Amino acid sequence: MTTIQINEKTKIGKNVIEMLKALARADNDNSIRFLDETEYLFSTKANKDVLMQGVKKVEEGANSKTIKTSELWK
Repeated sequence: MTTIQINEKTKIGKNVIEMLKALARADNDNSIRFLDETEYLFSTKANKDVLMQGVKKVEEGANSKTIKTSELWK
């Protein structure tokens, strides 16, 4: 699988996306699929496992650091 990023805020980006959507509707072998970012990140077991481990660490507070917001602009 190849990932291509298209800026849908540009005129050419909108045109390319609409063209790909039309091709995907016409194509019966599912050679073009549209996934949102979360769906893509969970598309393989390995990715899902790593992401879920990360979520668990965040929930447990592991590898975290508390800073004051005023320190952000130093």
